[in-house]
Amino acid sequence: MNPKTDYDRYETPEALVTDPRLSAAQKLTRLEAWEEDLKAALRATDESMTGVNPGLSGALLQRVMACLEQLRSAATPDGAPPA
Repeated sequence: MNPKTDYDRYETPEALVTDPRLSAAQKLTRLEAWEEDLKAALRATDESMTGVNPGLSGALLQRVMACLEQLRSAATPDGAPPA
């Protein structure tokens, strides 16, 4: 499995964030991939190209973005994520 998109084994973005086996950088990478995939699915829905539920995908996207913000705000003063 590609570690950049290995988020599908998590039921929620919050579960990914709390996984002690991942470093902050790994969590950010996976959440960023999840965010991009959700945005792509929503764009496809706007173009009537998929059966994705935009309400559910939109809510999940908000949760992913909140988790990203949480991790980014926990970054050290020099901007590097904590290990």
